[in-house]
Amino acid sequence: MNIEEAKEEIIRSVRAYTAKDAYGCSRIPVPKQRPLLLIGPPGVGKTAVMEQAADACGVGLLAYTMTHHTRQSAVGLPQLAEQEYEGKKYTVTEYTMSEIIGEIYTYMKRTGYREGILFLDEINCVSETLAPTMLQLLQYKTFGNHRVPEGWIIAAAGNPKEFNRSVRDLDMASLDRVRVIQVEADFGVWKDYAWKKGVHPAVLSYLETHPEHFYRVNQEHGKREFVTARGWEDLSVVLTEYERQGMETGRDFMAGFLRCPEIAGDFASYYQMYCSMTGKYRIAELADGRLEAAETDALKASLQNVPADARCVFIRHLLAAAGAQMTEYGRRRRYLSRRQEVLEQYRSRQGDGQDAEDFLRQRAHALKVRKENGLLKPGEEGLERRVDDSLREILYGPGDDSDIGKETEDLKRQKEEILKNLNRLTDFVRDAFGEDLELAEWLRGIENHGDAHALGFSRPEYAVLLDRKGQEAALKEKIKTLEEQYETADCI
Repeated sequence: MNIEEAKEEIIRSVRAYTAKDAYGCSRIPVPKQRPLLLIGPPGVGKTAVMEQAADACGVGLLAYTMTHHTRQSAVGLPQLAEQEYEGKKYTVTEYTMSEIIGEIYTYMKRTGYREGILFLDEINCVSETLAPTMLQLLQYKTFGNHRVPEGWIIAAAGNPKEFNRSVRDLDMASLDRVRVIQVEADFGVWKDYAWKKGVHPAVLSYLETHPEHFYRVNQEHGKREFVTARGWEDLSVVLTEYERQGMETGRDFMAGFLRCPEIAGDFASYYQMYCSMTGKYRIAELADGRLEAAETDALKASLQNVPADARCVFIRHLLAAAGAQMTEYGRRRRYLSRRQEVLEQYRSRQGDGQDAEDFLRQRAHALKVRKENGLLKPGEEGLERRVDDSLREILYGPGDDSDIGKETEDLKRQKEEILKNLNRLTDFVRDAFGEDLELAEWLRGIENHGDAHALGFSRPEYAVLLDRKGQEAALKEKIKTLEEQYETADCI
């Protein structure tokens, strides 16, 4: 299955394994709660989906890489203790708390999570001395004499043998204690994720025209070449910052992330073409509505005869420009909403005699704890700090509630302007390319943006065009027609 399907299965399993009956007992007994084992190539997002699943279920996540663990760190160190049996005292061997189990309790104390996922990465790389211990853990949730806390489920991940020389094949006894989920790289699923994460439009447009370059692992003449989803996403992040600082990139830069010379060189050439199109098609001016009517018509005419790859680049450029506007609105909306929520919390506590400085100090401490335990979502730390700065201005400065009302009205006007702009750009894409794949890609890109729902943008007249199954059927039919034409041509 693809990584999105794997995430949904993890979420369902967490909810099933943590379900309780009327007496607070687990509906599924612990020995029957088979751990999930994700097996798939590196870089497809196995660790990331664990984080997303934990967030969706509202539980904690503690991740461990098993390659560096020994039997002593997993089970605990032996120590001598004195016991009395039938009136006689004996010296016996006991074990200290397992490092992994102890870390779960520490995590629970710091974060307040009573339920969570213990994620063991690279589990099929453990040493032979740990194998019996892992069997015990997988079935009974215990390391030696220490049990995984109630409410915590076990999930694991590993790479197939061809991707990691350290991998040991799990025996039948181990496989009979887990639920194996085979994960495969799927560009269609990753594309939706990438657009929501703000992956660079050059990466997305390139992979749309070269989906076979999304994931590749080759080994020839003792040399391994590989390109992974992780590599594309990391390249996107650094490339965006290079652009912001005006720094140059080239083939060697791309090769640092794409460990296949052919793909790195091809993408470097493509990126040069991508950059040249920004000015050629005046995308920034079009997105902001700064083109005159005659200039807009001329641009439409020039786009009608461009090749498919140039159309794809144009749509991705335009989506990036529109996405920046939507992101700015969403960021501002979340900020105002969060500030109002925190302000109401403060006012509700004023009756208990809590002053502003004490309230802000508690918030700063809570933010620090969440950061130390990896509980903050991307951008959340900046949002909370911005809210605190604004609260100080409201509580200590000359500002009042009328300023808050003005900001709310400004947000409404911004929303109306963006909706008007999106409708204008949709009409432009339709007029330039017709009701074809380019329009569907544009609408799907807007729909998949993380802030689209808050804006309420909708073009119901294109619902059929957006139907993915309909699109797939249309593409398959087109391929079939072309194949029939080629077969006919061969016969002639």
